[in-house]
This record gives sequence, structure tokens and C-alpha cells, in this order.
Amino acid sequence: DASLAARTVPWGALTELFGSFGEIRGVGFAKMTKALHGKRPALIPILDSVVQAYLASDGPAPAEFGERATSLVRGYKQDLDRNRTPLREVRQALAKRGYTVTEVRILDVLVWSASS
Repeated sequence: DASLAARTVPWGALTELFGSFGEIRGVGFAKMTKALHGKRPALIPILDSVVQAYLASDGPAPAEFGERATSLVRGYKQDLDRNRTPLREVRQALAKRGYTVTEVRILDVLVWSASS
């Protein structure tokens, strides 16, 4: 039931999970989160190159793979929290039409739309 839309997020567990992918050759943030998103769509955004560029900050990135991924997801959660009400309304409107989409996926789509 974990969700980025929840008040609390298991950051330590996420960092550990992300870190376990760091030693797999050829697996970056995009492949990792695409694999994990299907299992936890309300918790794991897809950190492809477009979303990573959107979330990029001016500060130095943590050195460790898991910490860098968690840092990106924390930034993602900040946007999710700032836009909680409209994202929930969109999710509910889609649900009325028979589409089950999480706030995380809706934000992914919006980020992609804005970058086009």
C-alpha cells in the first residue's frame, strides 16, 4: 500500500532497494524504475531521461546509486505534494471512466507533456 502520495514514505527501504540495482551492469535509473514501477505504481515513478532532466537540481548529486535515485524520487514527491489536489481530481475523473491510474503515473505523463 506504499505510495508517494502518502504522508510518509519508506525512504530507507527505497534507498536500499535502489542501491541493490547499482551493481548491475547496464542498469540505470530508467531500466530500474521501469521494472519496479509495475510492482509498485503508486510508489515508484519512471525515472527516464525526460523525468531525470526535469528533476535535476543545481546541487551536487549523492555519489551512491541508491542515494541518487532516492534524491530524484524525493524531488518527485515534492511536486506530487504541491499538486496533490489536482492530481487526485484527475485520478478520480479517470477512474469514473474506467481507467486506474496513480497520481505518480499522471505526474509522469504531465512531465512528458511539458517537455514536448
